[in-house]
Amino acid sequence: MKRVSGLLVFAAIVAGGTAAAGWGIVPLLAAFRVRAFPRARAPVVSSMAGAALGWALLLAWAALRGPAGAVARRVGGVLGVPPWGFVLLTLGLAALLAGAAAQAVRPAHSR
Repeated sequence: MKRVSGLLVFAAIVAGGTAAAGWGIVPLLAAFRVRAFPRARAPVVSSMAGAALGWALLLAWAALRGPAGAVARRVGGVLGVPPWGFVLLTLGLAALLAGAAAQAVRPAHSR
């Protein structure tokens, strides 16, 4: 339960940080998380999951407020993927940004 609540808190921080400062904050938040909690289990994977969940929250919020389906269809069409593929690519970007930063700053004892 403690790990789930930590993941949810990190997801909320990523969502808020992204809304306030843009996508570039995601790797900074992940790096800070790994450095602040160096003994956390699976820091890279949990950072990736939290970032993806945070962006999923942002996508859900956007879907409630505007034509997210139309945007997903249009951008997905440009990228040559279905609308759900565009959503997965978006979540994958958040996960990769967080995972790369978490891996880069992970303490040597947890590698």
